Amino acid sequence: MKTRPISIPEKPKDTSRIFDMTEPLLRLSSMSDDEFERVVGEWAYSCLRKSKKYSSVVLMGGSGDSGRDLVAYIDSDMQKFDIYQCKQYDKPLSPAVYMVEFGKLCYYTFIGEYNVPQKYYIVASNGIGKTLRSLIENPAKINTKLIEEWDEKCGKKKQIISEGIQLTDTLKGYIRKFDFSIVSDISPIKLIEDFSNSVWYKYHFGGGLKKRPKYQAPPEKLQADEKKMPYIKQLLQVYSKEAKQEYKTQEELKQHQEFYGHFARQREGFFSAQSLRRFVRDELIDEESYNDLKRQVEFGVMDIYERKYTSELERVKSTTAQANTLPICNDEIKNVTIQDKTGMCHELVNDKKLIWSEISENI
Repeated sequence: MKTRPISIPEKPKDTSRIFDMTEPLLRLSSMSDDEFERVVGEWAYSCLRKSKKYSSVVLMGGSGDSGRDLVAYIDSDMQKFDIYQCKQYDKPLSPAVYMVEFGKLCYYTFIGEYNVPQKYYIVASNGIGKTLRSLIENPAKINTKLIEEWDEKCGKKKQIISEGIQLTDTLKGYIRKFDFSIVSDISPIKLIEDFSNSVWYKYHFGGGLKKRPKYQAPPEKLQADEKKMPYIKQLLQVYSKEAKQEYKTQEELKQHQEFYGHFARQREGFFSAQSLRRFVRDELIDEESYNDLKRQVEFGVMDIYERKYTSELERVKSTTAQANTLPICNDEIKNVTIQDKTGMCHELVNDKKLIWSEISENI
């Protein structure tokens, strides 16, 4: 049996549902097989895999999974584990539909393909019906019903294995003693509740983004990591050329309040842009939406930036002023502040897409 370790899910190609306000239970109940499979994989990655209960979680290899969609190993020896069997179905699961899965559980543990799991969870898009619920709450009834219905629901060709499975006395005795108290379910509400803490949730169930937190203004004094940033070094050189006086430090810049005020505003913009970047990364899996905004700024300022200027400071001011007029946005990020757009210009300097002042890399 091939298994696939749970890996980072791919970013959904369709981001249109992020701002959908459809009731999540309705979305879950009506989603396609493919999307439900994605949800289960993303839920397993973001919730099960990170649970302290499990050492590892694997996806089984599609058809022929021996009745195991997800296996969550409790010990590193992979002998103790929980099974999560996932079903996308257009109505609550009934015993008639699910009896074959109980048959698989008994048959494959009977022949020793895998151990009896510690727990066996049913994860269904529309939950389980009253009759199946009653069986799970009274597990001894599953033993009796499975034996009674084996020939019809489990024993025929291709129901579990291609050649069919005869209910021998030995197999019947195994089923009669099987402890079905290990069976329970993950309700749709519980699945949604757990999954709602994942960054992938909004791509399927909408609800919009969290409110962006107010960014923290930069500390008055430059931090050690800031001093090394290209945009900081280049701005100090721009002011030096403008004043024909060298400014190597922020403290020296205080001698010229106009420059110092401009410098403070540029830092504020940079910190604002960085806070937006972190917000996007935390809310939307990756930074692509933020990078899209930055590309818009780069495109929008380039004609102004490339003009001939007699002063490098004039180039900086004209470029950031142009950025601040740009109505940038994308499907995910609607509200971008003036400070953000100013800060993105300085990020472009750090990225070597813009240059405020040519400066030696050794400085």
